[in-house]
Amino acid sequence: MSLRPLISIIFSAILFVVSAPFAKILLGDIRPVALAGVLYLGVFLGLTVYSGVAKAVEGRGGTSSERPHANLEKGDLPWLAGAIVAGGIIGPICLMAGLSRISGLSASLLLNFEGLATALIAVFLFRENAGKMTWLALVLMTAAGVFLSWNPGGRLTPEGPFLVMLAMVARGLDNNLTRQISDKDPVQIARIKGLVAGSFSTAAAFLLGQGFRPGLPVAYGLLVGALCFGLSLVLFIAALKGLGASRTGAFLATDHIHGHWPDIHHRYKH
Repeated sequence: MSLRPLISIIFSAILFVVSAPFAKILLGDIRPVALAGVLYLGVFLGLTVYSGVAKAVEGRGGTSSERPHANLEKGDLPWLAGAIVAGGIIGPICLMAGLSRISGLSASLLLNFEGLATALIAVFLFRENAGKMTWLALVLMTAAGVFLSWNPGGRLTPEGPFLVMLAMVARGLDNNLTRQISDKDPVQIARIKGLVAGSFSTAAAFLLGQGFRPGLPVAYGLLVGALCFGLSLVLFIAALKGLGASRTGAFLATDHIHGHWPDIHHRYKH
């Protein structure tokens, strides 16, 4: 197996982990549904700028060693639509709403479920061959997340954990649906996903009376969406093509443990 998909998922994981604390901070100024929309509009804006710059460089005689990706076709639209609904709308809204109700440390237990949900959907719904080592990695990573996140004296309200769990199931479904079109242009996929999901969530926020005013928090949200969510999504799609959904999910299981390690270390070092 080529090392390129492994490198892609590692950097995608790093970007996702970096984005999490920023999103948590922004929830203090932007409501969850609105923040989900702002982040995905940032994905669209960031990748649109990137595409424009890339075309300008190519037009001036620049060359690229990359083989051009195929564009999306009509037959790809059902997979893309499902991925947008699951991972671009339902998942982000539920995750932001859940994170607004529980701490990042408490959420780490539930975030590890994304890898397991991805693998289960890949094997039982899409008939993907996971392999014993993949299952072993998923079990160990999930068990490690439970152990490191367990807080016997803590109290959790049911709404937060349920919403985060639902978000992880939605992300698992999104991972598998996107896997079906991972041979197509990842930037095109991410741009469409960002525009449609971002517009829908933003419109929904205003209709629900949870809109926002232009300001620095919105600008920061767009920036986080562009630099972290957008690039992370492109790299993730590239990894899906080489690794498959179940193996990519196994790598994702390590992200959430590493992302919450500072909080975990702070608690257990005493």
